Amino acid sequence: MRYSGAKWVCIACFCCLSFGAAAQSAANEDVKALIRQGVVLHDAGKYDEAVLRYKQALKLEPDNATAQYELAMTYGNLGRHEEVVEICKKLLKNEGANDNVYITYGTALDDLKKPQEAIRIYQAGLKKFPESGLLYYNLGVTQASQQRYDEAIGSMQQAARKNPRHASAHRMLALLMAQQNRVASVFSLVRFLQLEPQGKRAAGGLEMLDKLMGKGVTKTGENAVTLSMTPAMLKQVNGKKNQPDNFGRADMLLTMDSALDYDEKNKDKSTTERLSEKLTSLFEGLEEQKLEGHPGFAWNYYVPYFLTLKKAGYLPTLVHLIQAARPDAPECQQWLEQHPSEVKELQEWAAAYNW
Repeated sequence: MRYSGAKWVCIACFCCLSFGAAAQSAANEDVKALIRQGVVLHDAGKYDEAVLRYKQALKLEPDNATAQYELAMTYGNLGRHEEVVEICKKLLKNEGANDNVYITYGTALDDLKKPQEAIRIYQAGLKKFPESGLLYYNLGVTQASQQRYDEAIGSMQQAARKNPRHASAHRMLALLMAQQNRVASVFSLVRFLQLEPQGKRAAGGLEMLDKLMGKGVTKTGENAVTLSMTPAMLKQVNGKKNQPDNFGRADMLLTMDSALDYDEKNKDKSTTERLSEKLTSLFEGLEEQKLEGHPGFAWNYYVPYFLTLKKAGYLPTLVHLIQAARPDAPECQQWLEQHPSEVKELQEWAAAYNW
């Protein structure tokens, strides 16, 4: 059968298009492969080699946003922050840019000692991605570095709200609140240790927890203990009832409970036993107060969580878990090894908790 000239032209064009599509598909696969190789090299700490892969990918596809972003991340690890900034500026012109671009951009500006510009970028990112916990977290870190502590606390609270499992947000909240609100700081620290019970940060968290729990209590003689109230404690005790996160009563109770560490009847008790008793007393004191009508982040975020946890019977497991990194409490590690089902049950309950 014969075809007219027009038919042959159409067939020829179709063949060209087919071969073109195949070539484009092959090029796309090459780009994806190069990016995958770059990610593996980046994760292995081979940053210079990763850069070469991403650049090869961008030669094949100059506008590939994934390759650009991964290159920016790798440049950041190499300390090439100016180049990170330039790539992120280009990426933000793309409507498909996500919150990670703003985070990487702001981090580079921070590293370039441009905190005010970093704050501006994080805030711009939050206008587009108001649910990004990491943007709030990075914003809070930069605000804290500029001693804008009230703003930093607000940002960290939002970071914790958006992602309750972000251990670093709870840790930063504990650090920021330590001087002005001991009880709120204890809540943040216990939650951090629940999420990250092992490692150097956990060991530091336990040291901080000990200091917070024993704050205001000083052994001044063989049989003498002095209790003192810090200005922050007095401010809460004497403050208005509707003052946000007023834990004045709980703070006083915690001080008195900590004084009992030096009581003769407690001398043979382990750190685990005493911590369990103090947290139980603290939570029971809070249970006596109605949750409604107490303004403040800690009252409405942490208190319901811990009271529900206690009511469900998980407090003993929690106390052992958060002390896993304590070197002078081998009984904790032994208990955890002997009760894996209790630990798993607590973790599953916490993961399902509706914040």
